[in-house]
Amino acid sequence: MSSADVGRTGERQRAGLREVLAVREFRGLVAAQVASEAGDQIARVALALLVLSDTGSALLAAATFAVSFVPTFLGGALLGSLADRFSRKSLMLLADVARAITIGVLALMAGTSAPLWVLFALLFVAELFTPLFESARAASIPDVLGSPRLVTAGTGLTRSLHLANQAIGLVLGGIVVQLSSPQAALFVDAISFIVSYALLAAFLRNRPAMLDATESVRQLFTDLADGWRMLMADRSRRALILLGWGMAASLVAPEAVALAYVRDAGELDAWGGVLMASVITGAALGSILVGRRTPRDQLDLVLPLAITVCLPLLLTGIEPPIVLLVVLWFVSGVAQAFLVPVMSFTTLLTKNEHRGRVVGIASAGFAAVTALGYLVTGFIADRTSPAFAVTVMAAIGLLVVSIGFVRWPSTRLRSDVRELELAGH
Repeated sequence: MSSADVGRTGERQRAGLREVLAVREFRGLVAAQVASEAGDQIARVALALLVLSDTGSALLAAATFAVSFVPTFLGGALLGSLADRFSRKSLMLLADVARAITIGVLALMAGTSAPLWVLFALLFVAELFTPLFESARAASIPDVLGSPRLVTAGTGLTRSLHLANQAIGLVLGGIVVQLSSPQAALFVDAISFIVSYALLAAFLRNRPAMLDATESVRQLFTDLADGWRMLMADRSRRALILLGWGMAASLVAPEAVALAYVRDAGELDAWGGVLMASVITGAALGSILVGRRTPRDQLDLVLPLAITVCLPLLLTGIEPPIVLLVVLWFVSGVAQAFLVPVMSFTTLLTKNEHRGRVVGIASAGFAAVTALGYLVTGFIADRTSPAFAVTVMAAIGLLVVSIGFVRWPSTRLRSDVRELELAGH
């Protein structure tokens, strides 16, 4: 079959949700993801409310969310290579056990007069296993689904579910705490990891590690350096990842100042939640829609969608009516689907034996810039206004995409994606 024939076949065949969910192993991965991520959000809300009740400090309450970024940055970069050197299923099971135990201890400590630093330390330890789990899970998706078109569709679905879990988990966390206590919500999180463990144990095949195991910490740093060189040496993956990192701060700008924007506008605080939900809901919908398209179509959408993220946010500066702002931020959220091909192609274009470390580094960089985005947006908002802060971050995003257009390796990326399609057939 010629590449032209493959291209025409690929155009006719778009992977749908039914097709990827027909894969039993993938259903197990998805179910485990839903269980553990929803539990994570419930726990973060519960701990934040607990800290707020004990101290009355909004800063310390916000710190409970910020704590989760540090392990993602450190753990994702350093521990991602373990997904290449050990069984990925075993690593996910280990991460679930470790998180269940640590969060269980945290729940017990939350019912005592334990100092805050102890609670934060336990949360930090629990979160340290999350990037290990995520690196192993992301590296497993091509193993489970095989075909590039199924991988891109599956990545879109997992991205959409991740965003939905954020919204649902945050709401459920508040409800559980309201009806019972923060301690009960933390126990719910611990149980969610046990559920995730059971699902993975039942559904996922145990595949051997791609590389030899290591007990040396020095080897982890060597793998980190090697992964960085692999990522930066390849023009296609470098372009994709640098675009994702460069846009990360702009993506979180609306969520960072939504509550402050509503306060400044004299609206009810409930509108702040609606604004944040509009971005997340849009991103979840966009991820599904883009994930169903062919790999080549997804590649063509990356830069246009990245631009579309920023354009509605620029209009925030004129401080439109709150209902119109909800629509604008929803549209911006839908366009965040450019991250689906960024994530899936970065994984697919990496050799199987190196996927763990490369995915880990990519996740770590995105987490670091995301955390920076929250801080910078808040800093600008404090000194000007929330609306102006979002506008500035949108302008920065447009600058990043403009550089991306100039430096975008279109020919190389198209060639790489064509090879993926040929391999998939």
